[in-house]
Amino acid sequence: MKLIFSTRMTNNALLFLVWLLIASCSSSEFKSDAEVVKTTNVKVSNNSEVVVNTTNVPASNVGQSEDGLEQTAKSLIELYDGKNCKEFFNAFPNTFEKLNQLYGYDDERGERRLYSKSEHIPYFFNCSEVSNRERLEKVIGIGINGKWDADSIGWFNDLAYDLVKDRPKEAKAILDSLPNEKAASFWYFLFDSPHPNDKQNVRNFELMQFTLGKDSKQSKLLAEQFQKLRDADDGHGR
Repeated sequence: MKLIFSTRMTNNALLFLVWLLIASCSSSEFKSDAEVVKTTNVKVSNNSEVVVNTTNVPASNVGQSEDGLEQTAKSLIELYDGKNCKEFFNAFPNTFEKLNQLYGYDDERGERRLYSKSEHIPYFFNCSEVSNRERLEKVIGIGINGKWDADSIGWFNDLAYDLVKDRPKEAKAILDSLPNEKAASFWYFLFDSPHPNDKQNVRNFELMQFTLGKDSKQSKLLAEQFQKLRDADDGHGR
């Protein structure tokens, strides 16, 4: 009986040792697999720097400015063709830079994406689903840092002048809420032209001054900017 008991103890001990060895190996393999899972989004380059994998980062966050402009252009075309002026108005550029990138002309690159779609400009101004206040705020925002150019940009300039002339009180209230340099920049754009000293341009300036009130802040800012334009005019246009 003692021999049988001793033999069983020895066998049990051996089995226990084997079990421990197997469990240890399994734990090591599990840990190794877990470490691989945790590092699947990290790559190590040849210069030993850690580089984060951007595979799952949205495309809009990875330098998609050109693609963004292309998408905006497509949306504007679709909304115009579908006669959805409210959504068209919302999708329309908010800055002069984007307006020029879409509707302008570049001396090196040629026509921009929507250069041939000049009919979009009056459609933007004439949307009946947008309040005059909304329209003025957006137009003034676009005009800041703007510069006159021919075709669609020039048309935008002309329609912006008509809008402000017809709604001077609202326009003045919006401009008064802006820093002087931004309001001045808008006035510079509004009266920028190939020939600032042209008689019609001078008459437009005088009419706008009278409408704003010659002693008003905006009238004075306008006068300063208009004088800058006249001083820079060499009589040859652009």
